[in-house]
Amino acid sequence: MNIVKMIDAHSHIDYITHNFQRGVVGTVCCATKETDWPVLIEMMNKDKNIYGAFGIHPWFIDSVKKDFDKRLEDLLERNRAYMLGEIGLDKYKPDMEKQQDVFQKQFDIAIRLSRPVFLHCVGAWDKILHILKRYKQSDLPIIVVHDFNANTDILTKLLKYKNVFFSLGKNVVYDRFCRIDEIPLNRILVETDGDKNIILKNIIDKISKNESDIYNNTLKVINNG
Repeated sequence: MNIVKMIDAHSHIDYITHNFQRGVVGTVCCATKETDWPVLIEMMNKDKNIYGAFGIHPWFIDSVKKDFDKRLEDLLERNRAYMLGEIGLDKYKPDMEKQQDVFQKQFDIAIRLSRPVFLHCVGAWDKILHILKRYKQSDLPIIVVHDFNANTDILTKLLKYKNVFFSLGKNVVYDRFCRIDEIPLNRILVETDGDKNIILKNIIDKISKNESDIYNNTLKVINNG
């Protein structure tokens, strides 16, 4: 029997999915704070199937130290395969003004270096869409919307951006996502978000019978187009 090849499009340093799930051949591992960066680099040096994304998550903006953005840009400049994430905005966490400042600095790095971005957004799509409108579509990097679960209006607006992909995970597993059919298959990725109870094959079975499409979508992101 053929084993479907899958890549987890969003996990974290404490759960490298391809070490645990049959058919998973790679894991996009997202750092959430600067102290994660050297840990992730060491893991990547030992395992070529870990694809690293480096950034500051909005939940951890209190960990930000002076010139973090310069260190992040230097790290990515020296390593062309490194991506950027997990970054974003979260309405239900403190200090939206600082969140926006930290996000904007990181997003600008992604644009300057043309690196894929793994985006966290909770209750702040108005702000994210406002930021996207500032740029020409041709200047925007690949953007992977992590654990997407917004309404149809938001989805329609995001689909206008050709470089936006949608990573689906627990909301599909727990039937909290009702718009799968509205997302083109060539824009869909799958993820665990580091949750060992989320089985990628189960997500794929709910989305598509052609698993290779989702695998190829993920390769496209990792290879930056």
